[in-house]
Amino acid sequence: MVLNSVQAEASSMENENETGENPVEETFQKELNEKVEQISPGRDDIPEGIPADEPYVGQEFESEAAAHAFYNAYATRVGFIIRVSKLSRSRRDGSAIGRALVCNKEGFRMPDKREKIVRQRAETRVGCRAMILVRKVSSGKWVVTKFVKEHTHPLAPGKGRRDCIYDQYPNEHNKIRELTQQLAIEKKRAATYKRHLELIFEQIEEHNESLSKKIQHIVDRVREIESKEQQNRV
Repeated sequence: MVLNSVQAEASSMENENETGENPVEETFQKELNEKVEQISPGRDDIPEGIPADEPYVGQEFESEAAAHAFYNAYATRVGFIIRVSKLSRSRRDGSAIGRALVCNKEGFRMPDKREKIVRQRAETRVGCRAMILVRKVSSGKWVVTKFVKEHTHPLAPGKGRRDCIYDQYPNEHNKIRELTQQLAIEKKRAATYKRHLELIFEQIEEHNESLSKKIQHIVDRVREIESKEQQNRV
């Protein structure tokens, strides 16, 4: 009964404003903390039948970052990508007290009028509801208050994050590969132009040096002639 109560209250928290709580925040927070702490097992006391690497309601983390890292590692093993979603802050001091981490296929993408002009993007959001909700309690730890395991789309277990992204954006991946190849060609072309310019500058420098020597030779010859004429006059 306590577990169901916490999950219900956690669900109601999702409907709150992302930047604040309701007017009875302190009372709500205190009651929620007490109920969460009642069901929160110890670090080594995982409920029976739940894999050690799978989230569960009541699971504790030292920080929000630790919860994010755990769910991200779980997502990589299962075969999906997570996205950071709703954030709840305390109206008392503005600190973060709740965070939702969802599947990146959560929700639906809003239509973009520019797509009719530019290009059609691949559909990546299919309304998946898989997520975890973590809540900061009075002890300072972050506790899982809601966990939805089921996805509404096929998973890709064993694939890394990059492979999952490539699967979701095949057209974009091909375009990136084409642009990368074009970039490599342009770099080679730029290197060739640079070498040609360097050769031209070297030739100009050699020509200037040769011209300077010729001019100096002429100047020396003129001085020599002038010197001889002066001697003849004497």
